[in-house]
Amino acid sequence: MSQKRPQGYISPLPVRARISRAQPRGLPLINMSFNEVPFGPSPEVAAAIDDATRKANFYGNPTCQALREEIGARNGLNPETIVCGNGSEELLDVIARNFVRAGDEIVISEFGYIQFAIIANRLDAELTKVPEKDYTTDVDGLLAAIGPKTRLVFLANPNNPTATMLPERELVRLADQMPSDVVLVIDLAYGEFTGFDYCAQIHGLANRFENVIVTRTFSKAYGLAGLRVGWCHAPEWMIPALYAARGMGSVNAVAQAAALASLCEPELVQARIDQILSERGRVAAELTALGVSCLPSQTNFMLITLGDNDPDRAEALVMHLFDDAGIIVNRTREKGLERYVRFSLSLPEHNSLLVQSVERFLNQ
Repeated sequence: MSQKRPQGYISPLPVRARISRAQPRGLPLINMSFNEVPFGPSPEVAAAIDDATRKANFYGNPTCQALREEIGARNGLNPETIVCGNGSEELLDVIARNFVRAGDEIVISEFGYIQFAIIANRLDAELTKVPEKDYTTDVDGLLAAIGPKTRLVFLANPNNPTATMLPERELVRLADQMPSDVVLVIDLAYGEFTGFDYCAQIHGLANRFENVIVTRTFSKAYGLAGLRVGWCHAPEWMIPALYAARGMGSVNAVAQAAALASLCEPELVQARIDQILSERGRVAAELTALGVSCLPSQTNFMLITLGDNDPDRAEALVMHLFDDAGIIVNRTREKGLERYVRFSLSLPEHNSLLVQSVERFLNQ
């Protein structure tokens, strides 16, 4: 009998190492590495979650009907142009599987969201990364990179991991000048931190252009990262095919209930966003005063460097924050960003602890 193993078609990608040892001082861990917000569910959202779990023997609505209607009402969108998914991550994959096959090309910005590269790898698509200007997407570069094999342009705006963003006029220019048979996906995972008016302007592109899709998530500003629910707004002609590629009932009933409840608390969501933005300004000012270089952020996280172009020193800072304060931050190891460290803005006391620990590191 043959001893050959089955042949897989997806090439493995390297897995980022995480700190796995115990905190040496027995300090409680503060995870500031995943771009999460530090706020738990409100009493109303918690009650919706609790009620949904008591009905866990039933499936959630397969098309998220009530949730899509509320999203549409809150954002001035036709619910029939909205598809919900198991986080926006599922929807990015669904979109790519609709428009890209092996050998086709996906174009992204140089430091674009890592999920874009993962999707290209799954599909055996060619991935073209376009150099950035000042760690910000270069629209002219994207337009020049689009060629006959290009099927899809992925653009996270604001971007992860750089936290930079393009103004609305640049996105309009990109959509207006790129070929109409190439799909442009604008991922607004952090859009709420730039303002809901800005998000509305970007959704206007999906209303205007037949090849533009906007993706959103409840994982960031709405604080539901653990429940995995996102949505996309696409031209109506795309919707049936997106459903065909999406998992049946991929948004579970608890996630639907929590997202629906969170939409009914816009004042609370805005207050939490405002606190994050206030802390972002404070932390940036305090780190800058210590001589730390901070990229200008339009998100709930920051990318910082000690300014010496030394990846080993960035790694030393990561380990120091863990050993000294129990803080977990992100190693940013994309080529060209090795000297940077990324962390989420958290509660004021956590942010202050991080700044103090950075100061101790610099004074060693």
